Amino acid sequence: MGAEGKPPRNPAGMTKTRRLVIWGAAGVVLLAVLVGSLIYTEQSSFCPTCHEMSPYYDAWAKGPHALNAGCVDCHIDAGVVAHLAHKPIALKEVWDHFFSNSKFPNYTVEIPNSRCQNETCHTTIPENKPGVAFSHAKHAATALCKDCHTQAGHLVTLAALDAVGVLRQDSTVPVPGGLTPSSAAGHKKVVCQNCHDQATMKCSACHQAPHENRGECSSCHDPSAPFAQGVLNHPAVHHGYQSRPCVDCHPSGPPAVYCTCHKGNPPTD
Repeated sequence: MGAEGKPPRNPAGMTKTRRLVIWGAAGVVLLAVLVGSLIYTEQSSFCPTCHEMSPYYDAWAKGPHALNAGCVDCHIDAGVVAHLAHKPIALKEVWDHFFSNSKFPNYTVEIPNSRCQNETCHTTIPENKPGVAFSHAKHAATALCKDCHTQAGHLVTLAALDAVGVLRQDSTVPVPGGLTPSSAAGHKKVVCQNCHDQATMKCSACHQAPHENRGECSSCHDPSAPFAQGVLNHPAVHHGYQSRPCVDCHPSGPPAVYCTCHKGNPPTD
């Protein structure tokens, strides 16, 4: 005991405690920095800090996914482990940004269906739309979502890539094996023509008529004109059908012909 009855000081013990406090505080700060950087770098707004990503970010921001899914939702598997495991890949991308001459598009990004079909995004495959013969379920069994929806997340134009100097001049859209993509003259551009030979396909392969079956669509409709315009390839007839309402001759539909001007009977000539 000291002269005043107090225990002697222990400088060594105090120094050790102070070190533990300092290292503990440093550890907390370091952990906060790591967690903060993890959260910050996973924000979609972080991606365009690299100029080559700006066309993708701009297109994403204008698309429907901007309201429901961020960049990491489509490009990284769900879960903390998967996100942490992606960080070395992200660091390589940072290295490429500073030391490589990145060019796009190269169509090598892998997007498994699990990132599209899950409890937070698309829970089920959509049913076929009325008037469409396309089978979504059939295609989903033989292809990945990204094979048909290559630009669902961001519709990036070649002009946008060229504007920031990252356009890869020799890029070509990959085609599934054994398929010959083509477009039909006058037909609106649809995703089907990226794989299928649309120019030689029958209309009924994709379209379901809103009326009873009357043969191939092109026998009545002009394939080069929008369906809503109702352009009709009418068979040659004696009268000028364009000056008469269709119902005058077809009161029960096209299969039945009724000559209203001749009491129901065709003229003898």
